[in-house]
Amino acid sequence: MCKKQEINVSVYYAYRTKEEQYALYLQGRASLEEVNKARAQVGLPLIKESENRIVTTLLDSAHNHGLAADFVPVVNGKAIWDDYELWNKCGEIALSLGLEWGGTWKDFPDYSHLQMEDWRKYVKQSERF
Repeated sequence: MCKKQEINVSVYYAYRTKEEQYALYLQGRASLEEVNKARAQVGLPLIKESENRIVTTLLDSAHNHGLAADFVPVVNGKAIWDDYELWNKCGEIALSLGLEWGGTWKDFPDYSHLQMEDWRKYVKQSERF
């Protein structure tokens, strides 16, 4: 749908292991040393102190079940992170397809995040974190 509106996007994260999710969850909640140890164990790049901030609110994410993706709009081959008009266009497309868009979240807006609406109903209790 984005392509039909001449909007290019790049998906940069989809399925995420529980260990990757935990490493991301630690950010902003643990020391930089602990965060980077967890990130290194799962092959994520190390971060700086200024990047040690909360980036996820969940230990059990739709990403852990293959029901979410993170994307960024791309213009002339460059990721565009700060064009909220463009983010809103992408978000409207996602919503029209029945997806949940993180840009609508009041407490923790996440413009780059898409997930299946009511994703937990697709996950067996035994598969949860």
